[in-house]
Amino acid sequence: MPVERPAMLGAQLWVVRWIPREGVTAADVEATLDDHLEWMLGLEDAGQVVASGPLTSGPGVTPGAGLTILRTSTDQEAAALAAKDPFVVKGLRTFEVLGWTVMEGALTVRVSFGTTTYRIS
Repeated sequence: MPVERPAMLGAQLWVVRWIPREGVTAADVEATLDDHLEWMLGLEDAGQVVASGPLTSGPGVTPGAGLTILRTSTDQEAAALAAKDPFVVKGLRTFEVLGWTVMEGALTVRVSFGTTTYRIS
């Protein structure tokens, strides 16, 4: 059966690879983590973060290494956002922005009402 290429998603996203500077420790990361998380959650609320988190294994993975997938119009916009990361601002890491065209995959959504409080008036 031929693949229906026009039916594939083809969404343009940007992958930010976070690269810790030499000598950065887990304590350095922990000291700035709350600021970073507040910033990242703001981007999530704005609809710009698809997924994000630390790398936990692999070659060269040290504290502060991670990946973030951003939804922006251009790589320049993604880089401008990444430059505002508190870890970057404090000199704990740098980054590179990679373009990523999402063509295939699947996504399952699970909603848990037990972890959020709702007020009904």
